[in-house]
Amino acid sequence: MDTHEESTTIVNPATAVNSMTTNIKREYHNDKKSSYWLPKDDEEQMRLTGQHYAFKNLYRGNVLPSVTEVLDFQKGINVLDVGCGSGVWIMDMVQEYPNCTYHGCDIDDITNKNISVKQLTFTKGNVIEGLPYEDNTFDFVHMRFFVAALREENEWPTALGEVIRVTKPGGMIQVSDFDLKVPKDTSSLFHKVVLGYHHICKSRGQNPNIGAELEKMLSKHSNIKIVQSDYRTCDMSSGTPTAKMFIWDSLEGVKSAKDVLGPMLGVNTPEELEDFLIRYKHDLETKESLVSFNSVAVQKTPVV
Repeated sequence: MDTHEESTTIVNPATAVNSMTTNIKREYHNDKKSSYWLPKDDEEQMRLTGQHYAFKNLYRGNVLPSVTEVLDFQKGINVLDVGCGSGVWIMDMVQEYPNCTYHGCDIDDITNKNISVKQLTFTKGNVIEGLPYEDNTFDFVHMRFFVAALREENEWPTALGEVIRVTKPGGMIQVSDFDLKVPKDTSSLFHKVVLGYHHICKSRGQNPNIGAELEKMLSKHSNIKIVQSDYRTCDMSSGTPTAKMFIWDSLEGVKSAKDVLGPMLGVNTPEELEDFLIRYKHDLETKESLVSFNSVAVQKTPVV
């Protein structure tokens, strides 16, 4: 079962589970310095939007309580979303906190052009090459789901250093990511998929369990203090609204990763992928399938 009660589902992408278009040619980032291996196309942005609401449901909101206890979002603060993608987190935050000023940064501008958000300013940039902002600029910096984007040894420390640099003294940072634990049931397709993700990440120097390492990595920085760490798990076989949303995300994730994951699964044609997804969905619904995350809030040391 989910480790926390359900919140209201704003959007339920699980209703689209049976719509499995599998023969679309995917579009990728062309930044050769990046190790990011997932697509950037509209289909992937739809998946990330569904993933956003699943994650929000699991955590009952977009911001950890320790952050809202320190910062007055209702009055209005300066917010940065690093790796903003389509901008779904910002667009959702605007609905709740319209008085804030939002900045989104990503290696490509793939923000949703169909929605006009006057509070949002997008700037192209790569966190490991240096964020395009001055020191001590933002009251709150949000960074999420870089597991498939950053190499563990050198890029994660650089990225976290940049995030801390652009945060104001006394300001808050929230970093969230996956802890992709390998399932115990070796007979499940979920076990096979997670092993595939592990292989892909490790071949690129990435850590598929980076969520479990966030506190340790952040604690190496002397100018911040950890104020909250919230580790949560959802069993996708539990039948809850959140579980169904994560099942949808898991199915779409296989489709997004099919170019690199497919051969490991013995899936090489659209027909084979279609058949795999049907069987995979059944496994996720009927066998324990745990998806885990860690979300950590830190405060930059105030100026004395």
